[in-house]
Amino acid sequence: MNILIERKTQKRVVAAMITFCLFFALPVFTQNGIDSLLGVLAKSKEDSNKVKLLNELSNAYFNTDDAKTRQYNTEAIHLARKVKFLNGEAKAINNLGVIIQKSGNYDSALVLQKQALAIYTKINSLKGIAKTNSDICIIYWRKADYVTALDYQLKALRVYEQLKEDKGLSYCYNMIGIIYRNLKKDNEAISYYLKAIAIRKKINDERGLAASYQNIGNIYKSRLMEDTAMMYYSNSVALHKKFNNKNAESMVISSMGDLKYEFKKYAEAKKYYLLAMEVNKNAIDSNILATMYINIGNVNCRLKDFKNGEADITKGLNMLHKLGDKEGVMSAYEMLAFSYQEQKNFEKALESYHAYILMKDSIMSNKEKEEIAELQTRYEVEKKDLQLGKNKAELEAKEKQNFIKNIIIVSIILLIFLVIIIAVITFRKKRVEQKAELDAEIAAQKEIRIKSIIEAEEKERRRIAQDLHDGVGQILSAAKLNLSGIEGQIKLENPEQKEAFKNAMDLIDDSVKEVRAVSHNMMPNTLIKLGLASAIREFITKIGNVPNLKIDLEIVGLDKRIDENTETVLYRVIQEIVANIIKHAKATEISLQLIKHEKELSIIVEDNGVGFDTSKINSFEGIGLKNIISRIEFINGSVHFDSTINRGTTVVIEVKA
Repeated sequence: MNILIERKTQKRVVAAMITFCLFFALPVFTQNGIDSLLGVLAKSKEDSNKVKLLNELSNAYFNTDDAKTRQYNTEAIHLARKVKFLNGEAKAINNLGVIIQKSGNYDSALVLQKQALAIYTKINSLKGIAKTNSDICIIYWRKADYVTALDYQLKALRVYEQLKEDKGLSYCYNMIGIIYRNLKKDNEAISYYLKAIAIRKKINDERGLAASYQNIGNIYKSRLMEDTAMMYYSNSVALHKKFNNKNAESMVISSMGDLKYEFKKYAEAKKYYLLAMEVNKNAIDSNILATMYINIGNVNCRLKDFKNGEADITKGLNMLHKLGDKEGVMSAYEMLAFSYQEQKNFEKALESYHAYILMKDSIMSNKEKEEIAELQTRYEVEKKDLQLGKNKAELEAKEKQNFIKNIIIVSIILLIFLVIIIAVITFRKKRVEQKAELDAEIAAQKEIRIKSIIEAEEKERRRIAQDLHDGVGQILSAAKLNLSGIEGQIKLENPEQKEAFKNAMDLIDDSVKEVRAVSHNMMPNTLIKLGLASAIREFITKIGNVPNLKIDLEIVGLDKRIDENTETVLYRVIQEIVANIIKHAKATEISLQLIKHEKELSIIVEDNGVGFDTSKINSFEGIGLKNIISRIEFINGSVHFDSTINRGTTVVIEVKA
């Protein structure tokens, strides 16, 4: 029964998050800032600058005074039309759509925002086109039409890519991730969240990062991956605290409580629910506060503290009664019924369950009954129209019979030609299929050859490394021992002979070290004995002294060994990527993350170097990137390069592990 309340809570939390994302471009106004705008407005002439001021004032009052928001927005529309300022008119119309969307009138909002989009398209305002497409996406998202929502958000994304506007790109990636989350495609959602995080880190958008961390935490919560979800939630809370965003902080902490509840850690869940309430008790929305009381009461009941549990549920129930939230009241009665049933108080349980049933039946409002009546009337009208249409169709059918007789002969002739055409098409299709099969076989053979080459290469590396270490290395060590043994037996007559003998010993020492270094580079002992995580740490430590280069390494969840071939390939790929960054990227910072999920291993390498054009990967003369791609494909993984000239590069690798 807590699930019902959790779903209500999640719905409100997500709505709040989307509101933040939707208006990410709105500036934050203080009262002094508003007073300053009003002062300038009083002295303004009726021109385009005044339209801009009116739009700014509408934005300034957006979260505090709906009446003034609509007032200034309406004035902006009228003045923009009067002075023929199309850009200002489109912005004002779109803002009005956003205001109406906020109140839940989605169809009316959609009409306005499509008008704004038409104006922006007419004047080719790319920023306006991108922003309006994103706002329209939100309407379809709220209407649960996720496919259409995704289409509009992708349109916005293409424009932001053209503009190279990082903040807009990060918003689009984040929103696309949310839509994929609704479509139950969590892997795609995480991929886009990570893209948003990469950009937000680059532009130091910590407010956006907080939302992205929370979104990823929600995915891992649904997957019941407690530690990973808590890690992302904790990162989100830390950033919300930094900006004193108590409302968002409270929501994330409440999600932590939901996560602990899923694992039946009721005491911990209660702690987080209470903390969420305490963080934002004075400013929290009454509806969400009531839901928190009910969640705390439900947890108390799970902890067998029925007295306090029922008191908290009743407190939330009374608040929801006053707010008129029938769905919340219905869920609260259901929880009370559960509590009384657990205490064997079947009389009160039956009473609460009866109240639950009554509330459930009453949810069908008068408006919904009118809609049902309207549907019934429409059905009757359509039924009559159908009968009339049937009679008309019979008359038309008789008229068409004569026409059909006339075209039969022509049809036979055409049929002969059609058979010939089909035969030709079938023959060509067969040839195309045969060619496709041949191409597929060639590709399969090519893949087999590539795999064989890679396997042989790694085996040869191991063999050569072993031979160098156990063969040449041991021989050189033995030679050194022999020379050391006879050193005392040889009488060296002069300093020159002693110096020559010492040089020989030093050369043998250098040779031993060089053999060991070559052996280690070809196949590190750490990789063989301790695994990928230890080998990567050792590798990063060795290159840590490169001047003017800072390397951050983060390894999460990679506590156990994975497949030997996978470890070897990933080690080589990471070596190649880091080497390319050092040689070509001119970077001063590298971030390397290895995150082990339940069945996947994600590797993210970021740098702040010169970047490159990813569309030209296949035309590069070097074989470095091609080697990376072929090696990852060899272990059935995927690799994605995201780079912009002079703005760094991000490489994301995902493999099953």
